[in-house]
Amino acid sequence: MDRLGLKGQVKSIKEVQCDATYENDMWVASNNCSGGYQVINFNPQGYYVNILSFDNHNDTISMTKIKYEEGEMVEEVYFQRRPFPPKQLEEVPGSKTVMDRVSAEQVNFEVWRSGAMVFEGASYYDSKGRIEKQVQVIANREVMIHHVYEKDLLVENIQMELDGTKSATRLYDYLEFDEQGNWTVKLMYLGEEKISPEVAFTRKLEYY
Repeated sequence: MDRLGLKGQVKSIKEVQCDATYENDMWVASNNCSGGYQVINFNPQGYYVNILSFDNHNDTISMTKIKYEEGEMVEEVYFQRRPFPPKQLEEVPGSKTVMDRVSAEQVNFEVWRSGAMVFEGASYYDSKGRIEKQVQVIANREVMIHHVYEKDLLVENIQMELDGTKSATRLYDYLEFDEQGNWTVKLMYLGEEKISPEVAFTRKLEYY
């Protein structure tokens, strides 16, 4: 759980995306939220086993399945679900990410869709097992995404081009936490200044 920034023995996380609103001289998550939501499920050993997305009718619309070998994540497969008569649903593969750990600090990956590789790269981890930076190569364009942490919380993502210029920045604020110390409300800002949040995330955690 440490590398995911989670405390306690988490069983599942339900996350909802909401608009941010300005109230009482501060930005907060509003009640105007998207109809759907996402659920991440973990096993008792602390590995996440799948990610489910639901619509506002609580019907599953997509799923990400995770494959491990000797405790290492080696594959993520994203499926979409579509109606399949009579009154059934079929899983349609969308994309597959294949991972290969080459050292304690580096995991290489490839993302495949419809039988073709769409991009590749490598994730680099710090001493706590958190992603420190990630290199992505897409159509001969290479970018590096830096992850900045404060007190075990991700506070900034910085995307750098190969020539060293910044091409994107995301900043994060954490407003509320549960009794275990895991965040339950987060704001995300686009750009290098916290002027107006792009979106708010709320989540509810269930524990073993």
